[in-house]
Amino acid sequence: MTYRLYTLFLVFILVYHNSCKQGVIEVNDEIHIRLKKDPERLHPLIFPNPLAREVYQYIHLPLADFSPKDLSFSPVLIKSIPAKIPITSGKWKGGVRFDIEIVADAVWENNSPVTGHDVLFTIKSVMLPLTNAARYRESMQYIADVEIDSKNPKKCSIILAEDHMSALEIALNFEIYPAYFYDNENKLSGLDLIRLREDTSYVSEVLQDSSFIHFSEKFNGQQFSSSMISGAGPYRFVGWESEQYIILEKKQNYWGNKYRFPSLQQNPDRIVFSIIPDELSAILQLKEGKIDVMNEVSSDAFEELKNDGQYASKFHFFTPQLNKYYCILINNSDPKLQDVNIRKALNHLLDVDRIIQTLENGYGKRLFSPVHPNKPYYLKNLAPIKFDVNLATKLIKGAGWTDSNQNGIADKMIDGTLQELKLDIYITGQELGKRVALLLQENAAKSGIEINIIEKDIKLIRAENIKTRNYHLI
Repeated sequence: MTYRLYTLFLVFILVYHNSCKQGVIEVNDEIHIRLKKDPERLHPLIFPNPLAREVYQYIHLPLADFSPKDLSFSPVLIKSIPAKIPITSGKWKGGVRFDIEIVADAVWENNSPVTGHDVLFTIKSVMLPLTNAARYRESMQYIADVEIDSKNPKKCSIILAEDHMSALEIALNFEIYPAYFYDNENKLSGLDLIRLREDTSYVSEVLQDSSFIHFSEKFNGQQFSSSMISGAGPYRFVGWESEQYIILEKKQNYWGNKYRFPSLQQNPDRIVFSIIPDELSAILQLKEGKIDVMNEVSSDAFEELKNDGQYASKFHFFTPQLNKYYCILINNSDPKLQDVNIRKALNHLLDVDRIIQTLENGYGKRLFSPVHPNKPYYLKNLAPIKFDVNLATKLIKGAGWTDSNQNGIADKMIDGTLQELKLDIYITGQELGKRVALLLQENAAKSGIEINIIEKDIKLIRAENIKTRNYHLI
């Protein structure tokens, strides 16, 4: 994230994932789970969407992941979490190395072993600039090389060219793809990962190489996103009817059954993800027993079901922590928002505690930075920014904004033109976003800021606003 251009601000909330589950579910049977939207793609390297993860977490596995029980970083495909080894000499001096060993019995769907070659292939497929894996590529830029043990391909070393506070996660927390399945023509065997990092002329050659172009077109295509999907997880992909359902089936004699990590466990024989956008319709189907599990229930509906005597004993209610936060983005490069005092004023105009208590019925925890509170480097003693309209007004006036024409909106001369302190905030239409925007709009008006709320599809916001830096608030 480029903090010079925009920053995270206002509302950092560790949200709790409300879910309801039927009281009795047959283990060796079929379970129906509600999805609020069609996930579009099941291809985490090019589409690491949280909604899609609800499904692909049963198919694709990383080397290590955060345990849903306590959010500790735990081994999944590897025997143990490796130590960070500083590199003190040689080509990668100043970098770090992680020596890993993939569990001996980890295999793909065709029963071939998961090896360091699959790790290397996965990293190459991300780093190849022709693939649509930009989100992972940004973090993987630190990975310099993968050295595979010549005697045991289950062992390899992942080398980072420089140390990083998230070095361990960068090296281990990405889904590993089977090279035999996603590159059956072995196109990426000729890709030099080191030269790709260091040689711009080589990059130009790669961009023109027909074999790499062919691989990327296939890798980016819809086939690997919705019909041909394979991984080392406990379930195999069966079928997908767009906007209706996705079906997974339990693998027979699965290698991971002996291991404890939750994502390696198998329970029902089939998992059917029913795509039901409307929450009321989903709750009705939950009550009628047509679906068994409903995730991301709104706090109001969750409380209503929990307090309804008819269903309180019928359902199990869970509020596990999620490893994500809600925030508002500010475009620091916009002339109206370049002054830090205006950005501070906006912070003081959002009542975060009220949002948590009244809009989310207390199902959230206020954060003071975008760092997860379970991390050892999270600063627990940071003071929260208090809600204070008077202080916000003082900051706005101190930045030279006054209501010169008495119309209730602060104004200021910028580059010879009288500008009013009017800001647009883009929202996606989700209920919480609407409520937060309305609350900010109400409070900002008291300090002379006019907030205009614009509802827009998230894809368009990313393409037309975030990517182009054409926005005030999102």
